[in-house]
Amino acid sequence: MRRTDQRRRRHSAALAALVALITLYGALLRIDALASRYGWMNQPGWAVALEQRTLSLTRHLRPQIVPWGAPVQHPYVGGDPANYLRFAREMRHFYQAHVREPVFLAVTRGFLWLTDGADISVSFASALAGTLAVPATYLLGAAAWSPLAGLIAALALAMELEAVTWSVDGWRDDTFMLVVVLTAWTFVRLCQRPSASRAVLAGVAAGAACLTRISALSFVLPGLVWIVLESPALARGTVTRHAVLAALVCGALVAPFLVNCWRATGDPFFAINYHTVYYRAAEGQSTNEPVSALRYVTSKFVARPFQSIDTASVGIVRRPFVRNWTGFDHWVSGAGRVLQVCAAAGLVLALWTRDGRLLLILLLTSLIPYALTWPLGGGGEWRFTQHAYPFYLVAAGGAIAFAVTKISVLWAPGRLTRPAVSRARLVQVSALLLVLLFAAAVHAILPALVFHEALAAGEPATIAAGERDGLFFVGAWSPPEPAGNTTIRAALDERVAVRVPLPRRGDYWLTVRMDPAETEDPNQQPRVTAFLNGGTIAQIRMHRDPARIGLYRIAVPKELVGRRISRLDLVASHTVPAAEAGPRFASLPATDRVAFRFWYLRVERK
Repeated sequence: MRRTDQRRRRHSAALAALVALITLYGALLRIDALASRYGWMNQPGWAVALEQRTLSLTRHLRPQIVPWGAPVQHPYVGGDPANYLRFAREMRHFYQAHVREPVFLAVTRGFLWLTDGADISVSFASALAGTLAVPATYLLGAAAWSPLAGLIAALALAMELEAVTWSVDGWRDDTFMLVVVLTAWTFVRLCQRPSASRAVLAGVAAGAACLTRISALSFVLPGLVWIVLESPALARGTVTRHAVLAALVCGALVAPFLVNCWRATGDPFFAINYHTVYYRAAEGQSTNEPVSALRYVTSKFVARPFQSIDTASVGIVRRPFVRNWTGFDHWVSGAGRVLQVCAAAGLVLALWTRDGRLLLILLLTSLIPYALTWPLGGGGEWRFTQHAYPFYLVAAGGAIAFAVTKISVLWAPGRLTRPAVSRARLVQVSALLLVLLFAAAVHAILPALVFHEALAAGEPATIAAGERDGLFFVGAWSPPEPAGNTTIRAALDERVAVRVPLPRRGDYWLTVRMDPAETEDPNQQPRVTAFLNGGTIAQIRMHRDPARIGLYRIAVPKELVGRRISRLDLVASHTVPAAEAGPRFASLPATDRVAFRFWYLRVERK
């Protein structure tokens, strides 16, 4: 027993040392980025000495080409970091009524004291939070999966160059990432073994998250409810009491801020409701009257249910996941893609464990405030989903650790037979596959429903080449490919088609943007005949007129609109080899025959 305890202590000490080294590595990278971008600013002696002692080392710990960029010439002159500095200097007490929650302002104020009031304080505050998120990510991975998963996730976050770059710019998103990860860690521990001490710790972490962004309630409350629902029936009463205790501790920490906002402004959720002004202005709506966040979101779902569901599904599921991973390719080309695949596998594996399901609930609900606002103004910036990144990295580490464990078991001496798969597990897998297939089908259909919904409301609607366009394009089209700031498809046959979901009979205008294959003899450029549901609607002789950028406007009589899903056939007079079609078709194989490039189809009622 004594030897076992000694081995455990040595193992724990080794893990602690590894986590400390990984955290130090992440800190050095952030110091390097901070010095590169803001180090020229007036700093106290301790900060200058810190940079001088570490910069010679950090240059050998990162790729030679890193995206730190040149020093920022005019930092903190606008946007949120400038406001954080001003608000921190004006801060009277922690729970003051304010448009910004107090945690990041208090941290920034602390660095203002340490730096004798230098503006770079806000960058120190965000960089510190970004560094502390590294060991927090280890704690989450080790608790939900295994120590190996935690180490992989922590190292990935420490060295991810996109995260490093953002962490020194003075945003509060690194702080929010830190408190979200800590909250998830405490919730996992509470779920594993409920106790009063763990409930209090979970409540403190959740309170810190809400006092960094009050919108954190979107995952704190569902997370506590889920812990109760997932608990065994015999222990549900005990788990419920501890979950309530965590909620009460969180409420006790957050309530003074809400009460002060209520007394000063008449709105306890002023810190979140105020920002609907920005999003309504971005949409061109009137901002004369205040609108709560709940009313703003509800009005969107009432007015455009399919569009809102589509926007939310992309904002919660797809966009946060696919926009990450680029910061690893500076280290090893393709590393980000490998980690992304591992994360996807880890998210699926998470469904089979109680801890994993809790993390999925926390991840998805934490993205709810971002779900409908990401297309508006700067709402789609990477930093707004930064808090989700550690969840993905933990999932990637979990998948890798799971694979290592399974391989080691299969290679163990005497391991000759594969374990039997129970009927219950087969049922679970089948149910999971059905759910995933249904979700994929809904995701594929939603663009058509959004298009139909806009036209039914009397608004123009557009079918554009790009992501999720497979339901619209029929025939021999090339895959979507970027063309400047947009995306195009090329017609690889004389006859191609586009499905158009027209809601009702009526007269319509179609605006088509397409560019011809450019032959040396303009008279040999393909011509296009457009048919709608078999009826001819236009003869198009394409040309390259910069004033019209390849736009062709076509009138559609209501007699040809006789079905819910109409079909627009575009029939070219001939095709030409891509090698002879001009530089715009250079990305295609030279022997492919092409007629034109298609950008979008815009439909509006007369």
